[in-house]
Amino acid sequence: MAKRTIFVPHCSELLTDHLPHGDGLIAHGFISHLARRGHRLHVAVQGASLREPLPANVTLHRISLSFSGPIWGRLEYMVRVRELLNLLKRDVPFDLIHQMNPVFAGVSLALIGSGVPLVLGTYVASWPHTLNAKSSKGWVRRSLARCRDSIARLQQQRADALLLTTPAASNRLPKPAAVRERVHLLPHGIDTELFSPGPSVQEKTEPTPGPILFLANVVEYKGIFTLIEAFPAVAREVPGIRLQIAGDGNRLDEARRRASRLPCASQVEFLGRQERADTPALYRNCGVYCLPSFGEPYGGTLVEAMSCGKAVVVTEAGGPPHIVLREGAFFVPVGDAEALSKALIEALRDPVRLKAMGRHNRRVVEKSMSWERVTDRLENIYESVLSGGAAMGRANSLTTAGEPG
Repeated sequence: MAKRTIFVPHCSELLTDHLPHGDGLIAHGFISHLARRGHRLHVAVQGASLREPLPANVTLHRISLSFSGPIWGRLEYMVRVRELLNLLKRDVPFDLIHQMNPVFAGVSLALIGSGVPLVLGTYVASWPHTLNAKSSKGWVRRSLARCRDSIARLQQQRADALLLTTPAASNRLPKPAAVRERVHLLPHGIDTELFSPGPSVQEKTEPTPGPILFLANVVEYKGIFTLIEAFPAVAREVPGIRLQIAGDGNRLDEARRRASRLPCASQVEFLGRQERADTPALYRNCGVYCLPSFGEPYGGTLVEAMSCGKAVVVTEAGGPPHIVLREGAFFVPVGDAEALSKALIEALRDPVRLKAMGRHNRRVVEKSMSWERVTDRLENIYESVLSGGAAMGRANSLTTAGEPG
């Protein structure tokens, strides 16, 4: 495709190529791969932590904020971004504006009247509203949600393309029918060389399965307590099995306390926060990856495990059912410890099946989620926007991330 000049407002506080910061890592992946294709990018960032320099055709513009918080900080960011765009437009003929993840409601409204086509996304699904339903200030949350939806609806109506990671992310669209023609499905890319099965792991055979791996924020809605509750039954049925819990979070101490009271407490390992470069080895050495969250918005660690050739055990909620197919996963209901233990036992008792499922997952990732494939699709979306075409949006709206069109 033609080489484009793109203005990128990156709304999260960090752009990074190595820290465990989901939005910063994904935005860096999009930016760096577009740059390698020859596109010129001007990126507005609040902060950056990079071990490797970005290509020369990427210019970072630091946005310093005097205010913080979800309201005043965001309003100031909007003003600063518009000022930056106005300044750059004096010398730079932009083809596109792409507000990358996270798509904070309202930010792109600051760019109205720029005369440049606007792409929003990628969007990931919202966590279920029921997670906040028991709050004593539930009415406040509902009021804020209605206000946010109104702003998001106005923002989306003015966009030329909306990028959803999975069909589950349609819950971020207050009026999906009104924007259907502009919706495109685009998964997050993954480095399939870094996250790979590894030849030594493919060949080894052991009498005891590798550990069950949970690698995520240790918070309640990631399902950590459901997994801890389920583990004793697994330990009874699968001799020598271990549970590895990798990550940090506000419920880590509580998870440690609950695990310490289990009869199989010695088989539970807490590995703490992990460097990104160290995580492929954890995936490769596990027997199965388990993410029993309450409605995962996307599932970045799920895709990493799949790319490393692993079968997975996940819940039937949020993004995961659209990412991994049943040929590569065991699905369980949310919050059901008994069903989770049965699925883990079934998986670990059949290592031949696990390997076949892992190989299937690797093929799915290579086919549809490598950065090369994802960047191809993003470039096609850009061209569709610039040519005024809507047909591609209609086609992509029927295609899940795990089943590319």
